[in-house]
Amino acid sequence: MRVLQLCPKVPWPPEDGGRVASRVLALSLARAGAEVRLLALNPAKHRADAGSLPEESRAVRLETVEHDTSLSAVGFLGSLVRGTSYNVERFRSAAFERRLASVLAEEPPDVVLLESLYLLPCLPALRRATRAPVVLRSFNVEHEIWDRLVAGEPNPVRRLLLAHLARRLRTFEIAHRNEPDAVVPITAADAATYRRLGTTVPIHVAPVGLETARVPDRSGEGERSTLVFLGALDWRPNLEGVRWFLERVWPDVRRAVPGARLLVGGSNPPAGVERSLSGESVTVVGRVPDAQTFFASGAAMVVPLLSGGGMRVKILEAMAVGVPIVSTRLGATGIEARDGVEIRLADRPDAMAAACVELLSDPGRAVELGRAGRRCVLSRFDADDIARNLLGFLDALVASQASGRSE
Repeated sequence: MRVLQLCPKVPWPPEDGGRVASRVLALSLARAGAEVRLLALNPAKHRADAGSLPEESRAVRLETVEHDTSLSAVGFLGSLVRGTSYNVERFRSAAFERRLASVLAEEPPDVVLLESLYLLPCLPALRRATRAPVVLRSFNVEHEIWDRLVAGEPNPVRRLLLAHLARRLRTFEIAHRNEPDAVVPITAADAATYRRLGTTVPIHVAPVGLETARVPDRSGEGERSTLVFLGALDWRPNLEGVRWFLERVWPDVRRAVPGARLLVGGSNPPAGVERSLSGESVTVVGRVPDAQTFFASGAAMVVPLLSGGGMRVKILEAMAVGVPIVSTRLGATGIEARDGVEIRLADRPDAMAAACVELLSDPGRAVELGRAGRRCVLSRFDADDIARNLLGFLDALVASQASGRSE
């Protein structure tokens, strides 16, 4: 099967959940026998150097198109006048669509994978150039993230702006829910939401996978008084969660464990964020060159996510190397690990603080939880198994559409 995979960011370097998920799927589809070609936007904010991409990117014949998705007042006002979703409008690229048309002519695919709701504006160009099924791979029900951000925003002016963006995004997402030929969410919860919203096209759940054969056991390596957090700091839900943790949870942890430290890792922190988060016991380390080593540097990883959706890839990656996790239930969506057995789940500040203190105070318990979490994710999230199941779904979709055209 020839698969054309379209991505809103270059999957290398795999520094955030979206890029990790796109990279792993592309490579695992190729290992499963698909002929993969990958065309990606290369946004100014997350620009990848095309000349320094790793050798493995050649297996999926990666090609990039430069594009600037940066926020701008002119762009926002134009979207406001047109009545469109500014979140989506930022990803429109005439150059990307021109190259897409050429790629489709050069090498007609059997199926096209859109790696984000934000690439749905390409659908008209795809319909003009190919009869191949177009499948939306959904990492989140996007408007739900923004609805939660609105609910948690204390500033009335920012809340008004976020509410406008959330409404426009919700309108776009619902209006276009049945325009792809199928939807592939990464969690069963998101699949249920799509059905509740009236999605009638075929749905297949394909979680984010792990290259399980390449994941070492690093349980018990970390500094016993240290907690870690890792997540892109230019993604609002991550920044919201870290601030909530520092304000509502961290003081209780420090009272119980006076020597406790928190390392905050994450790329692209907005101006002033590093200074506002840092303190005597908190160090913002910025971009992390090796996620596994960073996870393993602490006794546990915290995931204080209050908004968002889909699956947190960083939880899977940390659990896979044996690092115990303390997360909100929302943060652990889609992983289905058992509280107290393979993960610690807590939504209230006092409960999260107690879970953190437990793991900081009892190294044996932390190692036990980390190893149980590792067994859980390695047995259920193998990327090659997930890719083979997805290819079976795509084969059936292609056959069904071909049969419908011949009738």
